[in-house]
Amino acid sequence: MNTSYEKERMKKTTIVYVVVMILIVVLILLAVQDTQVKTIAVILVLLVGAAAIIVQWLLLGKKDVSTKMQEPVKPMQKAPQPAKPVQKEPQPVQPKQEKKEQAQEEAVSTQTGAQCKVAGVYHCSEHTDKTVTMEEGKRFPPCRGDNKGHSATWILES
Repeated sequence: MNTSYEKERMKKTTIVYVVVMILIVVLILLAVQDTQVKTIAVILVLLVGAAAIIVQWLLLGKKDVSTKMQEPVKPMQKAPQPAKPVQKEPQPVQPKQEKKEQAQEEAVSTQTGAQCKVAGVYHCSEHTDKTVTMEEGKRFPPCRGDNKGHSATWILES
């Protein structure tokens, strides 16, 4: 949404409201003879017109806030790391349990409805035969395993 376009449109609409209010006030002043009725009518026209203009501008402010909140946030890219000196140190031997935990931490997984951050082929954690090919920024679909859709945890295949 172009906010400058919206604000420009709101300014023009406000000018139209003011011109219409002035025309109505002039008509009331010319047509109505009773001073009390004339005064009350002019005050009512000014109050209603001012309320319409205020509501219009308040709604524009809320619309700007809601569109800012709805804009997708792109993930930040990591800054390139400086080259590390090549130094081979013997790695301590890790038990199998620690290796499994480390592999699970490195695996990319996400939920149905979330935006894809890493493009690739993902499979459902419950139905490993159900796969989807995802592009970065797209939302993950529900899994169609067992011929019915369900919310799934999608895991990136290596």
